Amino acid sequence: MAAPLVVVFTANSNTGNSAIEHLLKNYKGQVRIRGVVRKLDAGDDLQASLMEQGVEFIQGDITRPNILKPVFEGAHAAYFAVPTSKDRIKHGKAFVDACMAHGVQHAVLISMCGADTRKTLYLKQFAEIEQYAASKSGQPVTVAIADRGHKKFAPIVVRSPPFYQNFYAVLSNMTHGTLYYPLEDKAITHVDLGDVGHAIAVVLANPEAHANQVYNIIGDTQPGNMIASNIAMKAGLQCAYTNVDDATCVEAFTAVGLQAWIAKGNVEMLAFIRGGNLDAVDKGDFTKLTGARARKFSDFVSVDLKPLLV
Repeated sequence: MAAPLVVVFTANSNTGNSAIEHLLKNYKGQVRIRGVVRKLDAGDDLQASLMEQGVEFIQGDITRPNILKPVFEGAHAAYFAVPTSKDRIKHGKAFVDACMAHGVQHAVLISMCGADTRKTLYLKQFAEIEQYAASKSGQPVTVAIADRGHKKFAPIVVRSPPFYQNFYAVLSNMTHGTLYYPLEDKAITHVDLGDVGHAIAVVLANPEAHANQVYNIIGDTQPGNMIASNIAMKAGLQCAYTNVDDATCVEAFTAVGLQAWIAKGNVEMLAFIRGGNLDAVDKGDFTKLTGARARKFSDFVSVDLKPLLV
């Protein structure tokens, strides 16, 4: 019998690519992987490398439901890297509908920790997607007539706070010795992108064990001065923390290329987190899922950030 097929949509997103890496590392031969991209590119080194490792690539666009049948055909579970888009809700719901229309029982969705509070724009967006997916739970997915409705929809949600990798956006300030960030004297709760991909891979590989569950994948919680201290010690670079107000941070994020609404949304999330709104969230889900400990921010600095700062 062939190994179950999992779909990663989109395969070249941050979380999608990370999930594929962990599927290949931990479940190669146990699952077949189909990566969905908007454009197939024979010259893309990443696509070529993953294809050599057995990943099937296929073109797909969640806004074009008429071309999605081959994307989901034969799939046991599918992950959707919900995009940072003003149409995020529309796209998330379209993915749920596509899974149900093409016989996929387990839709795995990325979300944000605190979505149930609906206190920010991002959290409201993700809460609506989560609620829509949950409203479909237990309904039959569309399959061959002989199945007679035995396959029921059972979504799975993987939530995360901001990624450690978001600090790439302020590299230039760090190289000049200062970390400007809107944390006041409070702390940020964040996580390594790779840990989120690891969690997604675990869920995709055995979705029945995680049906209808919501997981919070959380790493370190640190105040700004501790973040700067980690950068200084692990990267060998003088770095001091300086608080900036939210409006100034929005301007700075916009200046480095973020769309204005995304810059505002990111800063709004930082304000939500520094307000202690994630303090009560269970931080043990990553270990429960993977058996490993979440990566420390200091390890991210020494391995990933330091080469970019020296």
